[in-house]
Amino acid sequence: MSDAQIAELETLRRQLQQLHELFAAVVDETRPTPDNPGIVPWPELLSKFNVLASKYEILSRTVGKKSAALLKELVVVPQTQPGGLHEQNIMAVLLRTKLAPEIEKEEEAIWAQIEAGAQQDTSHESLAIAAIDAFRGLRKSHDDRVQALLAEAPHQDGAQPPPAAQASLEEVLAFMSLGVQAQRA
Repeated sequence: MSDAQIAELETLRRQLQQLHELFAAVVDETRPTPDNPGIVPWPELLSKFNVLASKYEILSRTVGKKSAALLKELVVVPQTQPGGLHEQNIMAVLLRTKLAPEIEKEEEAIWAQIEAGAQQDTSHESLAIAAIDAFRGLRKSHDDRVQALLAEAPHQDGAQPPPAAQASLEEVLAFMSLGVQAQRA
């Protein structure tokens, strides 16, 4: 590894360490203590978060553009050998690249639920379309029955009934709500 690459990695390590220290400081300052039981004012908390976000953005941009090729060539190796079995298990979990089997099963179950939900959404859509079609059919049969009743009803004075006006349910409702007769196209 060249001196330039080592210097670049050292810069990244320093930036990451600064971000870690700043994050720890913000957490410590915002945590209520017996000395300071009050809540941090919102503007102060927001400014601290903005500083954290900007430091993270700078580090992310640096890693993403400048150091991506260099980091792809490196392998992480712990500086000290883990002592006990517990520490070795922690290292195995931290260095794992494949999901734990339990998490894989849970993830598959979640995806199955999502896919089943997507299929249900289409069935709901078809049910809604069927309900609209049924409503339109019932409305048409209602209009037909009303027209038939109007045609058959005898008038009280014995005069000829006026020709049945063709009025749909929408027109009747428009007349009832607006007081005007809807114009036909």
